[in-house]
Amino acid sequence: MLGTMPRIGVLTSDATDTVRDAGGEPILLELPGARPEGGIALAREWIADAAHVSCTRENPEALFIGAGPPEELAGLLLCALRLDLPVVFGVSLDEPFPLALAALGLSPVSADPAEVALEIARSGAPTAQDVVESFSLTDALRAGCSLGGGPEMIVHLAAVSREAGVGGFNQTIRVITPEVPAITVPGSGWYEEHGAGGLLAYLGDQLHDGQTVEGGLKEVLPAAPAAPPESDGPQTFFVRGRSSGTEVVCRAPVGTPEIAGECNVFYSEMDAVAAVLGGNVEPGSILVVRGCGPRGGPGLLRLDDLSETLKESGPEEGVTVLSDGVAPDGAGGTWISLFTPEAAVGGVIGRFEDGDNLRFDLDENWIRTRVKASVMDRRESYYGPDLAGYGYASRYAASALSAMEGAGFS
Repeated sequence: MLGTMPRIGVLTSDATDTVRDAGGEPILLELPGARPEGGIALAREWIADAAHVSCTRENPEALFIGAGPPEELAGLLLCALRLDLPVVFGVSLDEPFPLALAALGLSPVSADPAEVALEIARSGAPTAQDVVESFSLTDALRAGCSLGGGPEMIVHLAAVSREAGVGGFNQTIRVITPEVPAITVPGSGWYEEHGAGGLLAYLGDQLHDGQTVEGGLKEVLPAAPAAPPESDGPQTFFVRGRSSGTEVVCRAPVGTPEIAGECNVFYSEMDAVAAVLGGNVEPGSILVVRGCGPRGGPGLLRLDDLSETLKESGPEEGVTVLSDGVAPDGAGGTWISLFTPEAAVGGVIGRFEDGDNLRFDLDENWIRTRVKASVMDRRESYYGPDLAGYGYASRYAASALSAMEGAGFS
């Protein structure tokens, strides 16, 4: 009815006050405080399911989502897609995944987010399903990569595309991502001056003029600024094994021709951290951390502790991390993550041993090793921990998709 206050689903008291001040009726959604122990994809799916239940009970006309980690933002977007609800993200656009949400069309870059949420709640459009389509997902991927986004962002966007029913995005990821090195990075002087709108405007014709919650994307952007200083941020490469069906995502400085070294194998992130702190890691080696994937983690572990330890206490010449888990966005050094198939489903990462020599050719996109295939086949594989009896996490681990498919439930 005209004149009634739109019912806006929110998650925090700050968002409640913001919506009320803008003239809406905030509906506080309930998400369980405790979450199953595991990785970022498990957390995302748990949040999506819990938010779905709460929205079904409270029946909001739109969602207004404030700050949160990427897995929470992605989970709430999955919920909005399932219910075909309008959703507006009023988040700070100073990290890769929030910037991807702006390019996707769900986070305003020029208007007040709360005002936008009220406006689309009154009209009922556009919904999340209206906005999320093939072109907008490509824009999101390109924009996020330009601010240094990597594997974690890729996994969440793949899950969003699957939920929205957008076909072919997995291949789009493999085509677009290697073409987009980091143009600038969060916290740079250029980004502080020009912000998200400036970066999106600078990308210009590389982006499609799609529908957003505040109008056509290019209608709301400022004039394109001057080019930023050349960035030394990372670039992402997809590299494959010739006969094993293996695929990995490599993050390395632009211009790196290859990554090579001898394996130093660990069964958990904790063991790898202890080895670095104990000075038991040789410079130039490859730290293999397995059992961290969607099924093994469970839920795709993000190796935050190892990333911080390497920044503070790593060997001077640096090491490479190789894992079936995920490299944190913003991690320094060289990372090879999202190893697929993961150890928990019999991937060859479960057969690597200390001293194995590996080479990742970033020009030809092939993985090479001196270990013969016949030798690798005879080795006993490590499958990770037994997760039977772990409730929601156990059900997830039994059916989770691969990381490059979004690591959601199959």
